[in-house]
Amino acid sequence: MLSSLAKSIMSGSYRTSSFICTTLFELGEIYLEIFFNPKYAFTRPSRRLFDLDQNWQPSRNSLQVEVKRLIDQGIVGKKNSKLGLTKEGRSIISGLVAKRKILDKKWDGKYRLVIFDIPEIKKASRRWLREELYLLQYIQLQKSVFIGKYPLSQNIIRDIKKSRLSDFVNYLLVDKIYDERKLKLFNPH
Repeated sequence: MLSSLAKSIMSGSYRTSSFICTTLFELGEIYLEIFFNPKYAFTRPSRRLFDLDQNWQPSRNSLQVEVKRLIDQGIVGKKNSKLGLTKEGRSIISGLVAKRKILDKKWDGKYRLVIFDIPEIKKASRRWLREELYLLQYIQLQKSVFIGKYPLSQNIIRDIKKSRLSDFVNYLLVDKIYDERKLKLFNPH
């Protein structure tokens, strides 16, 4: 679930779980019943903010199922009738929102190349790094070679150092690529 939540937030697509988490991240605690009810005038600004009246809107059943799932996973907490992100949930969502902001910036025209040779004993760290690169829309050129348009977040760089992966990871800034056909995924036109 966490990886699908991460993909949904990073792509900016509407899914009930990502909608709930980003709403709670932006607005803090809310009363779920009141927040989505169009009958109340004071909900109009939030409904407009999330474009709920024109586009996608989660069903009541979908909201209840996803809220329960997020509570069971420890991402969302419920106190009285209020919903809010837990400490762990806030940490996860703030990291995803920070990564999403990287993708929202205008590309500077330079590619970033990540080359790694992480030993088998650290395969969980290798899997983590691949997932992070995919979330930042890097594409895989070879098994342990990825290229992307946007810089790695400071959190990823910090986590690479903290996990003692620095000796196994190279991060390069590339001004020009001579055979851009390999990068057709970046520019499908």
